[in-house]
Amino acid sequence: MAEPKRVVIVGGGFGGLACARALDGTDAAVTLLDRHNYHLFTPLLYQVATALLDPSDIAFPLRRAFRKSPNVRFRQATVTGVDLDARTVRTHAGDEIGYDTLVLATGGTNNYFGNAPLAEHSIGMKTLPEAMRLRNHVLSCLEEAEQTREADERRTWLTFVVVGGGPTGVEYAGALDELLDLVVGRDYPSLKRSDARIVLVEGLDRLLGAFHPKLGRYAEETLRRFGIEVRTQALVEKADDSSVTLRSGETIHARTIVWSAGVRPSDPLNGAPRARSKRLEADEYLRLRGRDEVFVIGDAASVATPKGELPMLSPPAMQEGRYVARAINTGRSTKPFHYLDKGTMATIGRHAAVADVRGVKLKGILGWLAWLFVHIYYLIGFRNRVAVLASWGWNYFLRDRPIRLIVRGDPDPLADEIDRG
Repeated sequence: MAEPKRVVIVGGGFGGLACARALDGTDAAVTLLDRHNYHLFTPLLYQVATALLDPSDIAFPLRRAFRKSPNVRFRQATVTGVDLDARTVRTHAGDEIGYDTLVLATGGTNNYFGNAPLAEHSIGMKTLPEAMRLRNHVLSCLEEAEQTREADERRTWLTFVVVGGGPTGVEYAGALDELLDLVVGRDYPSLKRSDARIVLVEGLDRLLGAFHPKLGRYAEETLRRFGIEVRTQALVEKADDSSVTLRSGETIHARTIVWSAGVRPSDPLNGAPRARSKRLEADEYLRLRGRDEVFVIGDAASVATPKGELPMLSPPAMQEGRYVARAINTGRSTKPFHYLDKGTMATIGRHAAVADVRGVKLKGILGWLAWLFVHIYYLIGFRNRVAVLASWGWNYFLRDRPIRLIVRGDPDPLADEIDRG
């Protein structure tokens, strides 16, 4: 009998997981690699960062996902290199894993555009540790503010700068405003809500640049109504421990800088063809140019369309993952990949969201309800859906975010070794 085709999938995000699940039960011998042992539902990371959801509510163990699979095996490892000629993948432990077909679904990471001080003094929201760090940091700022008697210093602790007016920045700013409304003056009786300040900074001339302009305007108007300061056409020039300086010269004194303004691809290849965005060039069949046995999907892939490069979002990644699985299973790609855009959405706050679904533009409570339904639908695992719904219900009816915990665990040398790769 012929040996099963060896398929190695690097990355357990939306694209990698979709590909592995579509290959479950086929004749391929699939190895799924990821430096974390869980799949992360990144659209709800900001709710972990604002003490609404527990980390386990939006993460699902990858071994659990394939517990009953006859052919998909998970391995926790950081991929440090790929030998395209030898068809092997190298891990942080020095192991080499051979493949017949390779799927790179390595996702992206924060892009600070070469601004090292900004990277040092800001907190991103791409990973679960970053979201936990941000939650700890914000709650610690409130603790410090209550113990500070000097007014200017207290306002610095209570000023939060969010850089990036895309969905992540808008959603985090709205959720942070809700958190401050709940706890300032109640959990921290010596603090005044009027002393707390949220500033959202966006380099373009409007928020939510990927949405229809009227939805971007609605988002900005809603945030301003909440009391959030919105700066458009503003770029961050530099930052330190207690301030942010914009290119206009304005200085904002703040102890918190949240970075959601840029993402860059993350992959282990050197010398491979790349687009201007630094993403790996994929042909119309999602194959790395010049390598028919290597597929590239998700944030790592530059996939050209008549409207430009596909965005670094989860819906394209999932569709690409399923397409690649079909190509692997059948042994060929009969039709070029075509992305079906089902729409985009973002929540702003209670009863406020925007959605653009196949030309139908929703805002306010209708957009909010659509956002709720879609995010519950795409969560992995029944337990996670129930837990998230319960937390949302608790917060909605009781106006309480119970996970206001400052938790800092001791360093784990083994986890650090895997992460460094």
